[in-house]
Amino acid sequence: SATAAGYRDFMNHLKGNEFGIGFKTILFDAVMQGDEAPCSIIAAMERIAESEEEYDAVVIIRGGGAVMDLVCFDDYDLALNIAQFPLPVIVGVGHDHDYHIADMVAHTWLKTPTAVADFFIDVFAAQEQLLMHLYQRISLSLSQKISMERQRLARVHQALENGASRVISNGRQ
Repeated sequence: SATAAGYRDFMNHLKGNEFGIGFKTILFDAVMQGDEAPCSIIAAMERIAESEEEYDAVVIIRGGGAVMDLVCFDDYDLALNIAQFPLPVIVGVGHDHDYHIADMVAHTWLKTPTAVADFFIDVFAAQEQLLMHLYQRISLSLSQKISMERQRLARVHQALENGASRVISNGRQ
C-alpha cells in the first residue's frame, strides 16, 4: 500500500541512499494482511508478469505486525506463485523474528523493508565499484599502450628521417 509505513521506509531508504543511485520503482498495490491478501498479492504479481521484460525483480514488503496479521505469508498458493515466478522475488516482511513460507521460497529473504532497500543499494554500489575498478584498469592499460605506440612512432620517425637524410646525402654525392 502506498500509505503503509513499510513501503514509505523502503522508498525513503532507496531514494536517500548515500551513493546517489537512482532506482525506478512501480507500486503494484495489494492487500497485505487478512484473508484477501494472498489473492491480492497474486493478482499484483500477475499484472507484473504481463510485462515481465520491463522489470528486474519483484519486491514484496510489509512492515511488522501481530503474528496473525502476517499469517497470509504462509499461504500455499502465494508461496507457489513466488517460487515459480519468472523474475526474482525479494521478500521483506515483518521483523527479524518473523519468518514465513513466502520467505522460504523467495529468491531472497530479508528481515524488513529497509533491509530489502539496503540489499538493492549494496548490489548496485558493488557493481559501481567493480565498473570503476575496470575503468581504471582499462584506462591504465590504454595509457601504457599509447605510450608504447608513441615511442614506436618516434623510432619510426627517426628511422625515416635518417633514411631520408642518407638518400639525400647519397643523391648529392
